[in-house]
Amino acid sequence: MASSSAFDLGKASFLSKISFAWINSLLRLGKSKPLTLDDILSLGCEDEALFAFEKFNDAWREENGKNSVYSKNSVFRAIERVFWKNLVLAGILILLKTIAVAATPLLLYAFIRYSKFETKNLRKGLSLVGLLVVAKVVESLAYRHFYFYSRRIGMRMRLALVVAIYRKQLKLSSLARKRHSIGEIVNYIAIDTYRMGESVMWIQIGWAYVIQIVLILVVFSVVVGSGVLPELVPFVICGLLNVPFAKLLQKYQTEFMVVQDKRLRSLSEILNNMKVINLQSWEENFKNMIESYRRIEFTWLSKTHFMKSYSTILFWMSPTVVSSVISFGCIFLKSARLDAATVFTVLAALRTMSEPVRFLPDFLTSLIQVKVSFERITSFMVEDELEHENIV
Repeated sequence: MASSSAFDLGKASFLSKISFAWINSLLRLGKSKPLTLDDILSLGCEDEALFAFEKFNDAWREENGKNSVYSKNSVFRAIERVFWKNLVLAGILILLKTIAVAATPLLLYAFIRYSKFETKNLRKGLSLVGLLVVAKVVESLAYRHFYFYSRRIGMRMRLALVVAIYRKQLKLSSLARKRHSIGEIVNYIAIDTYRMGESVMWIQIGWAYVIQIVLILVVFSVVVGSGVLPELVPFVICGLLNVPFAKLLQKYQTEFMVVQDKRLRSLSEILNNMKVINLQSWEENFKNMIESYRRIEFTWLSKTHFMKSYSTILFWMSPTVVSSVISFGCIFLKSARLDAATVFTVLAALRTMSEPVRFLPDFLTSLIQVKVSFERITSFMVEDELEHENIV
């Protein structure tokens, strides 16, 4: 009873696409019996690895024809050329969700102000309820579709790079094979392509959260007036303190990947020459060498996680500091009355801002990891290849 994913998505009605009702048949089948491989919806042609690779390969050739010398951003530009329309659509979806989330504290402020009126305007009350419903529906639908769509784009990107790396390693020259062992190539496929596929969602969420923080600051300025100015101080301090953390984190992440590649290269060479090692009784020496690489690897990994924890603690403290600073600003600058409307709106805005602030360290970590992965894959993709007449 396998059906085509392309048919389900392409022929589904607008409401079915909006509500994801096209997958209901599979969910009902899974409720009635354990699913088998034949029951799973097959991929549409646009989601297949070969289709994604062909589009990436065309973009890579255009990049190759345009630049005689490759740069460390060559793979990134080829990916951007293939998926830029998809990334723009995903960006629009997450932007709609961000605007809807940022509008919620203002709607709460309007509701509380409306409840204080002695004479209630029914039309205004219904308008506020309607706006709140629309905001929540837009927030929910936009985020669900963004999540689905960004995961789909990430899958296509990952598949294209996996096929490209596999085909590249078949054509590597002898010198290039010495520079990139089998273990390193497996790392490119298993780790680096995975990170780049995941980055589609995390990077989009990252810039959207930055916009969300800016919008929440605008909400604070509307509600508390000039009392929002002292609030900018902790944000500036956190931003300045995070710059050296980000630089050190990138350095530690790069060193960790370099040591990991050395260990995998040594391990691959040991496995290929196991007979000679056993014959000469060198097992203990090579075991000690691998363990020394592991200790160095663990050292860089520990430094990476310690740096991430420092950055996380710094950002997790921000909402508490910001709330204290806002109270200070309202009291001493007398910019707004601390009535129910102001207090509840500020609390709602702080709650809305807390998630982006706590996510920023993870976003910076993901950004650094993706940058390192792009550079590693680019260094592999630009290696010399065998001439066509020499390939058997």
